[in-house]
Amino acid sequence: YDLAEVKRVARSHDATVNDVMLGVLAGALRRYVIARGEVPRDVVTMIPINLRPFDTPLPAHLGNKFALVAFELPLAMPTATSRIRSSKSRMDVVKQGPEAMLTFGLAHAIGSVGAVTARMSRQMISFFGNKAFGVTTNVPGPTEPRYFAGSEMIGVLGWVPGASHQTLGACIFS
Repeated sequence: YDLAEVKRVARSHDATVNDVMLGVLAGALRRYVIARGEVPRDVVTMIPINLRPFDTPLPAHLGNKFALVAFELPLAMPTATSRIRSSKSRMDVVKQGPEAMLTFGLAHAIGSVGAVTARMSRQMISFFGNKAFGVTTNVPGPTEPRYFAGSEMIGVLGWVPGASHQTLGACIFS
């Protein structure tokens, strides 16, 4: 989708690009489920939430500081507008709630347990990872052309992390 058009739709719904694209993803999955003769139901995907403030400089030693939170994609909503509104509403709850910090602490604890026993760490990761069908991430793209070895890069591949038995990784690249 053309980013300018997605931004126009976002503004008309007082939403973000991410909210709109989550609604689009829900619509695509809804059509897939209906084509299989099934009833569309909301499904849980994990969404990474950045915990590093955007206005602070990157630390000398890079590393991720994010949490995975559960997000229900609104497949049951019948219209594109209702899916966008629902996605916005659900993301607003995620942004304002404590879930991101709680899951960050839990992930840190699982990592600490992994130092003691890899088996227990794998079981905990599987337990939480299997609560969702996959991961959906939003990656902001470059705002100007990028070059590699003197040639302009014309495409980007979004790589979505996954764990346990998750079956779908979706990368929203804006």
